[in-house]
Amino acid sequence: MPSADERENAAYGLRHIIKVSGENPVLVGRGLPNEFAPDDLRAGFTLYEDLAGLKPLCSVAPRATEAGSDGILVVLAPDGAELGVLRPPARTQRWRRSYEMGLPDGTRLVGRSGTVTSWGVYVVLCPLLAIYNVLGFLGGYGGPDWFLPTRTVWRTKDSLELGRAALKFYGTTDKYKVRVKRLDPRLAYAQAVLHDSSG
Repeated sequence: MPSADERENAAYGLRHIIKVSGENPVLVGRGLPNEFAPDDLRAGFTLYEDLAGLKPLCSVAPRATEAGSDGILVVLAPDGAELGVLRPPARTQRWRRSYEMGLPDGTRLVGRSGTVTSWGVYVVLCPLLAIYNVLGFLGGYGGPDWFLPTRTVWRTKDSLELGRAALKFYGTTDKYKVRVKRLDPRLAYAQAVLHDSSG
């Protein structure tokens, strides 16, 4: 979360800060910069390199209303080029929510909450977690501590959850890993903002 000082010094509505290992943080601001906001897009959010708002990385906005585009978000570079499309999960989807990314070359990446491996570990450790919660309740340590697997891996739609993933979210550490050879980091940052806000 941004500090009060960072919020005050930002030239835009600063919402989040994404920490990037070995690099400067990415700042998430409300709305689109006017200089490259297409006429047919509503305000979404913009990723910046600086608090002054002079170095935008990309902007994310809902696609113009057309048949079948409800909920689709377009990720735009500062020059207006389309970096990709994000499809958040339906609000009614409860189990293994799926997040989709469409790349400019036509590749579709799908990330589902809870990988097969994380669900397997969850099932094995479930009895221990139940015992831990009962002891915590009896000992007066508060409410239950029970979480479903949240690890998410974005792979090509037809990969059957095999092979190298373009983007991974590790639920236990709340960290993302991006394979920059397979995915534009700006698109990964935009997906991370969407994933964190809806998760």
